[in-house]
Amino acid sequence: MLGDDALRAALRTVLLSTVTTLLVLIGAFVVSSAATGKSIPEITYSFTFATIGSSQGILQVLTKTTPLLISTIGLIVAFRSGFWNIGGEGQIIIGILTTTGTCLFLNLPPFPAIILSFAGSFLVAGAYAALAGFLKAKWGVNEVVITMMQTSVAVAAMQFLVNGPWNWGGGLYPRTEMIPTSMRLPFIADPLNAMLIVAALFTGLAYFFINRTVVGYEMKAMGENTLAALCQGINTSKLAVLTMMISGGLCGLAGTGLVLGEFFRAQEGMSGNYGFYAIAAALMADNQIVLAPFSALLIAVLYEGVLGLAALGIPHRLGEAIVGIVFILAFMPKALNWLGKR
Repeated sequence: MLGDDALRAALRTVLLSTVTTLLVLIGAFVVSSAATGKSIPEITYSFTFATIGSSQGILQVLTKTTPLLISTIGLIVAFRSGFWNIGGEGQIIIGILTTTGTCLFLNLPPFPAIILSFAGSFLVAGAYAALAGFLKAKWGVNEVVITMMQTSVAVAAMQFLVNGPWNWGGGLYPRTEMIPTSMRLPFIADPLNAMLIVAALFTGLAYFFINRTVVGYEMKAMGENTLAALCQGINTSKLAVLTMMISGGLCGLAGTGLVLGEFFRAQEGMSGNYGFYAIAAALMADNQIVLAPFSALLIAVLYEGVLGLAALGIPHRLGEAIVGIVFILAFMPKALNWLGKR
């Protein structure tokens, strides 16, 4: 369980991030109104209708929340253990490629193919991330650099496969053939699919693992003070590899959900920057798994709402700028708190 002080601090972080987001959005609506000539009420209505103001908007937000929540949980596992896994985006792509390859080329019956997709994505993406943990433990190589470079490699692998050997040969842009209908996750209500239930399940399992198991305790101890963890007899080298494997594996599962529940194929750009947004969600939740659903939902609302503003003629780049400004300002309370402690 979270201590009262830790829970209050985490709730404060989420509250500050939420208030910051709302203030930036108000400012963005004013700027957008001046730039496009649309009224502020019109812009506000469009944003609200695209998110929480309509049943379709709510479903779209929950659909965006699903992969974001899973990858956020994955990054929190690493962050709380003292490792900066910045490669969630690349690990999601590895999950996408593993799942697509499993469903299209192994000729398995539907149920085994789905199970193997989840297991394979976790193991392959986990091993991909574990390499950064091994290099950090063995030679002190900075995991930020390694995981960032791994993302570039994963993007290149995706481009090679969908433009080359896996290319479907149809459509306006490179992509693979669609996976069989029998291997797709069922919809709760289109476009929301059953991966939301899987995300909730893994959130509960991750919370139990971090807070109720010996290994979870050792991870938190290593994240708080590596030297103290060593003095307690914790093998931090092995734990570093395990931590990054679990973190990357969870991010890989987000990629599995995108294939089995939303796109039903692999194509460039389908990872949707969820791995990068998950960094913001993890920090907004103050690296507390119990608060991750709230921060993931907040970012999903922002993400989907900005897309909704495009219908009013607001430039897509302006929307990206709004999201970026929100992230920067949302991190400021945490940064100022860190500076105060220093």
